[in-house]
Amino acid sequence: MSADLDPAASRGEQIARRVLTAALEQAQRRRRDDLVERLQVERERLDHPSCAVLVVGEFNKGKSSLVNALLNARVCATDADVATAVPTLVRHAAEFGAVTRTTEDADPVRVDPASVTGLTTRTAAERRAGTERAAADGPTGVEIGVPRELLRGGLVVVDTPGMGGGLNSAHAAITLRALAGADGVVFVTDASQELTAHEVELVRRAAELCPRVAVALTKIDFYAEWPRIRDLDADHLARAGVTAPMFPLSAPLRHHAVREGDRRLSADSGFPHLAAFLRDTVAVTRDAVAAGAAAAAYSALTQLVSEAATAQQAAAEPGRREDLLAQWAAAKQGAEQLLSAASRWNTALTDGISAMSSTVDYDITVRLRAVRRDVADRLGTTEPGRGWVDLEPWVYQHTNEALTDHMRLLREEADRVADEVAGRFGDAAWELWSQADPVTLGLRGTAAGEDTGLAALAATRASRLELGMATARGGSVGIIAVHAVGLVLGLTLPVTLPLTAVLAGVIGKLAWRGARNTQLRALRAEAERAVATYLDEVEVRARRDSRDAVRRLQQHLREVFGEHAAQLHTSTNRNLELLRDSLREEEAQVRPEQLEKAAAELRGLQELATRAGRLVDELLGQPVGVPAPTSAAR
Repeated sequence: MSADLDPAASRGEQIARRVLTAALEQAQRRRRDDLVERLQVERERLDHPSCAVLVVGEFNKGKSSLVNALLNARVCATDADVATAVPTLVRHAAEFGAVTRTTEDADPVRVDPASVTGLTTRTAAERRAGTERAAADGPTGVEIGVPRELLRGGLVVVDTPGMGGGLNSAHAAITLRALAGADGVVFVTDASQELTAHEVELVRRAAELCPRVAVALTKIDFYAEWPRIRDLDADHLARAGVTAPMFPLSAPLRHHAVREGDRRLSADSGFPHLAAFLRDTVAVTRDAVAAGAAAAAYSALTQLVSEAATAQQAAAEPGRREDLLAQWAAAKQGAEQLLSAASRWNTALTDGISAMSSTVDYDITVRLRAVRRDVADRLGTTEPGRGWVDLEPWVYQHTNEALTDHMRLLREEADRVADEVAGRFGDAAWELWSQADPVTLGLRGTAAGEDTGLAALAATRASRLELGMATARGGSVGIIAVHAVGLVLGLTLPVTLPLTAVLAGVIGKLAWRGARNTQLRALRAEAERAVATYLDEVEVRARRDSRDAVRRLQQHLREVFGEHAAQLHTSTNRNLELLRDSLREEEAQVRPEQLEKAAAELRGLQELATRAGRLVDELLGQPVGVPAPTSAAR
């Protein structure tokens, strides 16, 4: 979809597309295939914007009704006796359609949209029994295409399984994982009562993991006291340190307003305000993608400018060709060093990943050891009976909390390593290009020597931005470009084991109230072993996933900065070849019109590069130009 024709495209997106298209044309004309490939990836992201917003909350709070009313389509089941059991993803399509997946890697299978609700739900009896739908019995996810204008800009709405008991639920692990990869979250509660402690904790966790969170207060048509409940909910969130807009909603009023074409009733339903929040979320996400595209165009154009500047200067100042050749030869050696495994950025990557691996391993050990200790304390200080019967949700809650904190640490460590590598790469690239300094290019109106050809690529912030734009994530929300490097982790929170089955035998023995002390100790020891078996499996899975995440991060950083280093090497080599060609043709007479043509071409490229750089500044709110070099780079 062209951003110029897309009504949802912002001014920044439209300019980014034009600049990107111009950069792509120039790269193709100069046969820079490496730059062409990179710019085509960015254009694909602009062509297919995507913004995932998760609708989350506990059972029977009106999540599915909210999605149906928002889109004016029955895409989610809302019967009183059923609840969503697998994620239902709704995106824009030219006509209604649906596909299912049994695993993330499996090919989608087309199904009749009318049968979707039966595939995505389970009954209240099944929920009370604690049964989970196995992969062999049904899909793990459903994607529905709906022709709705709200979705046209790239909005993807995901109706998630309910979380009865908040973090006490096994489903919480799946939802928390999805939250870490979402662009926005709508937390759904209803006006029947104020937010519970479990719900407040879920909203707080969602705000930690996701950049934009809103709270939807449903069923206001059914409960006359909803304004009081709204105010109480706002107080609870404020005390928890959560800042999130709240939208009182009435799904029946929304449906009636749409049928009657009554805009006043539609406004009273609250859904236009929620839709505005979603459009803003889409706009923020799309602007981030546009900033990445502009940064890639800026980087590519500065490299093309350097080639044009070298050719123009060699023709205009024949006496400087030997000096320029020596400078570019030194720059090429620096580029080769940047490509090597011994480069500073590669060393920083190796050291950072090693430190991260150690920190992550230690963290998961300490957190789950604390859960084990708390379990032992609880079993040792409570008598068999009610205190043990609710042990299962208690263990789920504490384990989910531990793994959520562990996931946050993983993201922080990933960002730390990425920033360190980007900084080292930026310093090395700045040092490399300052050796060549072919001509004052004036890309951003700076004084002589302050901003030269490839110096833009050396900018830490620009490199960091491009790194983030190259990141992709998977899972129930699909493949979506994001701005946070940490989200390349794709950590799978593993708390989905049937702890009920493990504890069933132990809890069943508590019926005998006359147990003697030795038998009581034996029961406690058996309960501890049962929970320990569960936590052992959790730790094995969590450790495996964490190590996989660290490995993927290392691979991703190496690929991104390796690609940048290869581009620098190609540019230095091409500048060298230009100078060598000019020396071989030294006796040839350079006509004035040739000089003027080269100068005009250079000015055009400079103008494009300047435009791209200013656009990145505008979209980010601060400059991405070359930072002051560190002492190591001076």
